[in-house]
Amino acid sequence: MPMHLFSYDIESDALRVKIAKLLIQAGLYRIQYSVFMGSISAPALARLKKKLSQLERGERWAAHDSVMILPLHQYSEDYIEFLGAFPDRWPEITGKIHTLIL
Repeated sequence: MPMHLFSYDIESDALRVKIAKLLIQAGLYRIQYSVFMGSISAPALARLKKKLSQLERGERWAAHDSVMILPLHQYSEDYIEFLGAFPDRWPEITGKIHTLIL
């Protein structure tokens, strides 16, 4: 599955929470407060984009609000750099470790 980076700049607290929940439900990981990343299948990405588009048409969406969706190709992933700490679940986010908790 391809990896994507999602970033948002949303004025409304309630709308920000809704968007964060949608991204988490889609299996993405929060790597910074308004930045999520993870692998997502094409059908799941299409469903997520549809839900985000519905929110965009809602009354809480301000004219300057935005969500950025950036597909990351393998060559992009190989060159990601961090200054400071890596996200806590970096191996899980990048798919280099898989964990099953029962």
